[in-house]
Amino acid sequence: MSHILFFVHGVGKHATDWAEAAGGPIEALKAASRQYAYFGDRRLETRVEMVSIHYDPIFTQVIADWQQNANAVNDLDASGQLQTALGWLADATEEQFWWSHVADVVLYKLSLPYRQMVRTYIINELATRIEAEFDANGSATCSVLAHSLGTAVAHDCLHYLGTTRWGNVANPFHPRHWRFQHVFMLANTSRLLESTDAGMARAYTSIVRPGPAEDPASYCGTYWNFRHEYDPVAIPRRFDAVGWNGYSLEVVSHYHDVNIHGFSHYLANPRVHVPILRKVVRRSAVTDEEFRDAIHPDNFPQFRIAQVDKARAHLVALARETVTVGEDPDTRAFVRMLLNVYKLLQEFRQ
Repeated sequence: MSHILFFVHGVGKHATDWAEAAGGPIEALKAASRQYAYFGDRRLETRVEMVSIHYDPIFTQVIADWQQNANAVNDLDASGQLQTALGWLADATEEQFWWSHVADVVLYKLSLPYRQMVRTYIINELATRIEAEFDANGSATCSVLAHSLGTAVAHDCLHYLGTTRWGNVANPFHPRHWRFQHVFMLANTSRLLESTDAGMARAYTSIVRPGPAEDPASYCGTYWNFRHEYDPVAIPRRFDAVGWNGYSLEVVSHYHDVNIHGFSHYLANPRVHVPILRKVVRRSAVTDEEFRDAIHPDNFPQFRIAQVDKARAHLVALARETVTVGEDPDTRAFVRMLLNVYKLLQEFRQ
């Protein structure tokens, strides 16, 4: 029986093989594992079953319906907030950024019907795979690795999975009966996008927290929160739980790609992938000496791009843009910040 690690993607367009494709997070984690001796004759994929959750088609279909059918707008936007958001776009370039990078985040934040579609789909995917593992082996050892928007989605789905009752039938996924081993959150948006939907709890009060097996108010053994200090998505309503046993925070600052927010960019850092490998495989899979060598600046420098001076200036610009929205921005300020950040990323690529 393998440890099952579910991958949940974030913002942007994702193909069906988004995680397994070259440059994707599954390949990034496999590549990272190969630098450690334990995996020399034990490939990661033989020790861990890596399962990608692909919910992007829901967003694609919703947007297609929205752009072609006025009734679809009303169905998704009863409050009118989404149409108001569209009115903030100043030009065609911003509108292109909106549809490709921002709209799915704002849809999840503002549209209950959209949230319900995404949650229903992912809960079904999780439950189906976990049930199949129980049928085959009598138990299931599972963890979740989520990124960006996917951290909020994963939080919501895990909370509903573990707390929902169907009539008088006991929930087999309730924490009294079963729980996830570990939850890994990269660029955590679970506070930023939290909702007050029926049956939902806020990020700090839900069951998606670490605790002992006998604690019905917790749903995992450990909770790992990874944040890049310059990642604009992780700054507003920053997640940083206090007083949770089994909670770990790791703040990284490497700059190996223009897209510092990228899923695989996070996983490239040993401070991120080593805790994941140790938890889903075994503690000895990466020795302390190997970890010290991996994080040494000679082996993992902060900058790994040609134009270091330009990168430093770019970091300052990104940080300034995100800090100006404050800890708890309204939707308009957040959308404006995201649009400006993507403009900065485009300028840096030139």
